[in-house]
Amino acid sequence: MPYRKNLKIAAIGMLLLLAGCASLAKIIYPVITDPLKSKPGVYALDSDHANIIFSLNHLGFSLHHGRFNKISGSLELDTSAPEASSLFITINTASIDTNSQVLDDDLRSPKMFDAAAFPEATFQSTVIRLTGDTTAVIEGMLNIKGVKKPVTIEATFIGSGVNPLNGLQTIGFSGKGSFKRSDFGLNEWLPFVGDDIALIIEAEFTRLK
Repeated sequence: MPYRKNLKIAAIGMLLLLAGCASLAKIIYPVITDPLKSKPGVYALDSDHANIIFSLNHLGFSLHHGRFNKISGSLELDTSAPEASSLFITINTASIDTNSQVLDDDLRSPKMFDAAAFPEATFQSTVIRLTGDTTAVIEGMLNIKGVKKPVTIEATFIGSGVNPLNGLQTIGFSGKGSFKRSDFGLNEWLPFVGDDIALIIEAEFTRLK
């Protein structure tokens, strides 16, 4: 049937086009996988491509997850002396999102984050230490509700290069960490709801200069 024949030709053409685009993409924007070959400088967090996800034990039944929808930050990257690099992150506490409006309102209230009085939580790196070709430990101070405590992030470099969609020099990392919420006065529902908070971080930064 002519219709089926034309459909097959169109499908084959689409596959060839997609394959060509994939090959072309590799040529246009090679991704650097060695962090020390990345472009040094000052980077800003791309909030559209960044996530801070947290989880904690819920009554012994499950791990409950949430995230913050508004985060910003900066990275000063020194590839000649990586330990001289620095990271600063700001979290809008009112942007907490657990997929439950009732719980979110409780978390924003004075008994937890008190977002009206403390609209921001921050993380400032103090030590960055390479642990492998693409991994590092980032030690820093987490500030929640005016309480500062040390927190360590295990970071993994994902890649860097020029983003073909916007032409900006971009670098990306994954990270994980943990802390006890009681250290920051976030005591509501203890001990029924877990004290240990696990963090998963995915972040892209774009170069400013």
